[in-house]
Amino acid sequence: EYLIAPREVETYESETGYDSSISSVGFNGTTSGFKTAVVANNIAYAGNVKIADWTGKVKTYGDAILKSTVGKFDSFVLERRIETSNEDGDSIIKLEEYADRLLEFKKNKMSLINISQELEFLEDTFMHKGVSHPAAVCKTDYGVAWVNSLGCYLYDGQKVDNLLEKGGRQIIKESDWDSFVVEPMIGYVPKKRQIIVVDDITTGGDGSVFLYDMVTQSWVKGAAATFEDQPKTNIVTDWNGDLVWVHTSDTGTAVKWDDASDTSAAMVISTKDIDFGQPGQKKNVYKVIVTYQSGNATTNVQVDYGVDGDTSFAYDFTVPELPAANGWQTAELVPDAPSEAKNIKSIRLRFATDGTVPAAFEINDVSIVYRLKGIR
Repeated sequence: EYLIAPREVETYESETGYDSSISSVGFNGTTSGFKTAVVANNIAYAGNVKIADWTGKVKTYGDAILKSTVGKFDSFVLERRIETSNEDGDSIIKLEEYADRLLEFKKNKMSLINISQELEFLEDTFMHKGVSHPAAVCKTDYGVAWVNSLGCYLYDGQKVDNLLEKGGRQIIKESDWDSFVVEPMIGYVPKKRQIIVVDDITTGGDGSVFLYDMVTQSWVKGAAATFEDQPKTNIVTDWNGDLVWVHTSDTGTAVKWDDASDTSAAMVISTKDIDFGQPGQKKNVYKVIVTYQSGNATTNVQVDYGVDGDTSFAYDFTVPELPAANGWQTAELVPDAPSEAKNIKSIRLRFATDGTVPAAFEINDVSIVYRLKGIR
């Protein structure tokens, strides 16, 4: 029927969305392509592209983002190009989207692009918040998280927060973070709402990690070899909500993150300096009450303390080791020399093993009995 009466209302442009003068649409063969891409609002955005121009010559546009037409995720042309900072000497490493915003990560900065309308526009630029490789960015149900040598960040749809800071203070020291990161990578555990930061994606680190709990907003550091010290892929979430990655040991080994309890011969838990909200006032500490369990096995957990910012934990309790406990049990720890815990401004506790801690060992809570001294 179309040969007898051709439909003259359709044109190449109405069918494809592109003018007929454009010589090619999309990436053609191995000589062209893109480094990163994301789909948002039914449009595909490709960044750091290598594509033919209108003359057919293939060129690299490291700081350009191409967007497809609606619903056609394989159609890209230079005419539909977004450039937030043209030829700034920095190239796009990763694209991610959240809350009608396109997050453009370069090595030195992150640009926030508003894509809620047909015409995109640059909303904000965050210097020194870029990434060195795509595995340093992940998406969570709280927003987009990423990591670099200066910090770990979260964009929640409204603002960018540095997760190394809380309540206007630094919770991980700059020197500790600097000695930890090499080429860091990041992943998200949706089942527990936790972010995992690995020190290095190659073999430059020792496999140690920092784990951030998004509910309690607290950090825990994992020892060396928590991750295999091998070249690694990025971390992804599989169909079951588990965190998986591959490293090169045995020529490609798939691994799943497992945080089930295990025995440990190197457990150390140190609290911060606890000043009870009165840093300038002296106190007398009388006892420390610990609720814990160990599956009725010997804990091998020694408890000692330091005062007034001391990091040597020079002082002991009358019962230095937590006894074996079947089910939840309370231990009352009294300083072996009461004078050492008097007239102090702060106290810091340490739980450390002198053997092997059983996998069933858990601490539920720690309470401190103290009295504020009058100010004279």
